[in-house]
Amino acid sequence: MTTPVAAPPPDAAPELAKPPSSARRLLLAIIVLFLGGSGLVYEYCISTLATHLLGNSIEQFSVIIALMLFAMGIAGLAQRGIKDAASVPEIFVLVEIALGFVGGASAILLYLAFAYLGHFYLALYGLALLIGFGIGLEIPLLLRINQTWRDDLSENVGDVFSLDYIGALIGALIWAFVLLPMVSLDRISLMLGLVNMGAAALTMIAFWPELRRRRRVIVALLVATAGLIALSVWGPTLINDARQRLYADPVRAHITSPYQDLVITGTGARFSLYLNGHLQFDSEDEFIYHEMLVHPAVMAADRPRRALVLGGGDGLAVRELLKWPQLESILLVDLDPAVTDFARTFAPLVALNEGALNDRRVAVRHPDLPDTDARQAVFKAGEHVGDALTGRGAVIAEVQVLHMDADLFLRETPDTYDVIIADFPDPSSPDLAKLFSLELYQQLKRRLTPGGVMAVQAGSPYATRRAFWAVRDTLEAAGFEAISMHAHVPNFGEWGWHVARADQAPAPEGAPPFPTRYLDAATLQATQVFPAPFARPDAPAVSTRLDPRILMLYTRGEPLIGPTLFPGSAHR
Repeated sequence: MTTPVAAPPPDAAPELAKPPSSARRLLLAIIVLFLGGSGLVYEYCISTLATHLLGNSIEQFSVIIALMLFAMGIAGLAQRGIKDAASVPEIFVLVEIALGFVGGASAILLYLAFAYLGHFYLALYGLALLIGFGIGLEIPLLLRINQTWRDDLSENVGDVFSLDYIGALIGALIWAFVLLPMVSLDRISLMLGLVNMGAAALTMIAFWPELRRRRRVIVALLVATAGLIALSVWGPTLINDARQRLYADPVRAHITSPYQDLVITGTGARFSLYLNGHLQFDSEDEFIYHEMLVHPAVMAADRPRRALVLGGGDGLAVRELLKWPQLESILLVDLDPAVTDFARTFAPLVALNEGALNDRRVAVRHPDLPDTDARQAVFKAGEHVGDALTGRGAVIAEVQVLHMDADLFLRETPDTYDVIIADFPDPSSPDLAKLFSLELYQQLKRRLTPGGVMAVQAGSPYATRRAFWAVRDTLEAAGFEAISMHAHVPNFGEWGWHVARADQAPAPEGAPPFPTRYLDAATLQATQVFPAPFARPDAPAVSTRLDPRILMLYTRGEPLIGPTLFPGSAHR
């Protein structure tokens, strides 16, 4: 009786093939390195664009990368359905082509979806899942290809995963220090997609003997490459049309920096500035906001001579400070040089801020220039290993405009000031909520001279009433005494500020000793009266870095007063 011979399983690996030549193995190693780096950069690019469009970087990075990892896991399961081992190289090349096209077009597609589609989150998360699925297919397919000449599992996994992880590190470094600071997000994704097509072509050459339907692979590669080239040519026009759709007024200028997206809209003499789609000011009524932010603090300070502005890169708060002749120096600390450069060069904004950032009291200086006015240098801890071991410090710059994170500046510099203006964006995300924390206010308190005063913009006492008063609660927990003010800014609605002093309650009185458009003695007193809808809650709320309560209060907003048809569905 003949003993039947069991047929090999459909996906059984053939007998070990002859190992590839050294040149081919080197080529494959380079391809794996690139795949590891490009996949990570695609994730970062989508997450950063979502942050620019939606805000809250922590949420966007967390959700998008988590979805991509989830899709990678699903792809690992899905590849088990590929039973024909001989088709794996061809499928791998096609996956690489598809991933290069989708990843390369992702930034432009997402921006268009944000402008034209009503369900942007569906497009965002769908694209994240699709790219994650493609990335998740690459590694299992490579392992199966590698298995044909290397049957030892530890060596096979070690070859592929080590190169993939090293590539991810290289990709992350290039993203952070080369691509993001120098290239716009749409250009980054397109450039990477086109390089991905080149890698797909090299992969096709490396696997040429194993490809059975070569014409299909070549056509896919040519079509995908042509599509990315077309997007490179027509993309700027598509993006400009989409950007204009997002704004009611004509877009007059647009700048993308590593930190944010800056847009100027308007016609004639009137214009508005938006950062990441959020209105920062309108030239028609910004004087109300900035007079309220600056002048009460200067009026309440004892003999003010030195002022510090945190944020406010548009130069409008500096403009108001320059109206006080007793102020001898003003230091502006803003994270983004694109904003301050724009405030120096965009003619309508220069006219609006009255050339504030070009004033001699706020002129940019460098360490190699002669120090004619004895300004103190700003130091930070040395970043090189030798500096760190010897305790040497490095001069950032002898400047009056400093591009640096405000929190880092406060921790690294010992200077004190008579007036501090904190003109931070609203605490709409965790990275902004830290700027309204107890810890930051404690640092600010140490930077005030005796008799010094600080002013903080605190959002709306109507639409975000509890968040507004949480700022004052946090200031008082840090050891300040404070007064609160509010005013109606037509383009913002009801808005509020706090003025704080460490040794006694600040008491601004009278009016500034120069003409103003909004603030006078009677208005100053009236702004400190809060009617019932703006009243301070009974329960205090102190925001810290470990417990950023202001973020929860700000994002929750204030419910409508009175019965609603759908409770909890509407806010002020």
